[in-house]
Amino acid sequence: MVIKQMQPFTAPQTWKSSLGAVFFPSGRRRDIDGLRGLAVLLVMLFHAGWISGGFIGVDIFIVISGYFMGRSAFMQHPFRPERFVLRRLYRLVPALLVMVSAVSAAMLWWVLQSDRSDIALNGAYALVYLSNIWASHHVGYFEGQSIAYPFLHTWSLSLEMQFYGVIFLMALLLPLLHHRRMLLYVMLAASFAYSAYAFHTGDHAAYYSLSARLWEFLLGTVIWVLPALPQSRLFAALSYGGAILTLLLCAVFYDLGNACPSLTALVPCVATMLIIMQPQAVSRGFVEPLSPVGVISYSLYLWHWPAIVLAAYLLPFPADNLTMGLVLGGATLAAVLSYVGVERPMLTYENRATSGAARQGVIILIALCAMVAMALAGLSAVSRVH
Repeated sequence: MVIKQMQPFTAPQTWKSSLGAVFFPSGRRRDIDGLRGLAVLLVMLFHAGWISGGFIGVDIFIVISGYFMGRSAFMQHPFRPERFVLRRLYRLVPALLVMVSAVSAAMLWWVLQSDRSDIALNGAYALVYLSNIWASHHVGYFEGQSIAYPFLHTWSLSLEMQFYGVIFLMALLLPLLHHRRMLLYVMLAASFAYSAYAFHTGDHAAYYSLSARLWEFLLGTVIWVLPALPQSRLFAALSYGGAILTLLLCAVFYDLGNACPSLTALVPCVATMLIIMQPQAVSRGFVEPLSPVGVISYSLYLWHWPAIVLAAYLLPFPADNLTMGLVLGGATLAAVLSYVGVERPMLTYENRATSGAARQGVIILIALCAMVAMALAGLSAVSRVH
């Protein structure tokens, strides 16, 4: 009789492999995921009141977005419009819809009537990706009353979706463009000039404007057409490490006067470009440990600000450092659940579904967004204090 040798129990390895697949997905640049992680942590620390220049995290995100959209639109031949649109919508819409719906259900029934009207309307604008336009006419991002609006941070998501529209049109027109590189440079220069003009005239609403921030996106996009940096290990290590140090120094020493449309926003944007352009730098190890944070950075960004706003409403005292840490911990838990339960499954579905099923899914997503947005707009109208 042959006695089979007992195999070691492999469940822990399976568990580790599953966890690794979730938070360390393959086929991605881990240093850019780490850069995303740094960006979202800077924004969270800024909103917690712990660093003065953490708003540069948004600038970092914008340059990264421009880089990846440039690849999708200009470097993939042929350009597949449907794939581009479906990927973007499945990436952004489901988690945003869940967050806005959940926060609205949790808050709108007990806040003051005037607050209910503004919060609901902000949520409606967020779901149709016009939150930046709402914010530019209602509240300054750095003003004290911003703590009353749990969806105010969605202005940057609206900005990103609007940029996707711009890059989509450019990609469609690409076969007709004979001087595409020159077009990128002209658009970049024009946007930067407008940003400088807005800063000179004190136009604070430009903080939310695609026109004033398009140059930040395009700094990421033009990486694909710029000449490669010198292939020196020493140069790569020093410039990469220097760029990371520059981002950290900006986060610590910048104040609100350095926020876009200030021209000093150029510094963290160029530093981000240098990091992206050198994937082989040995000093990329400085940011790669943050790659799991970068993988869930979208969900972290979505949930951290509503958590801070909710705490400001409910606590009878200003949050101290310990309390704020607990609030951000709760937001992190919500973000992990959002990533594992919403964001990742929807992207997996988009990858595996047939074209027809993926299109039907997007139609359902858009319909749900429209329904919730109309409901919130209606609630805002009936709650308005005359």
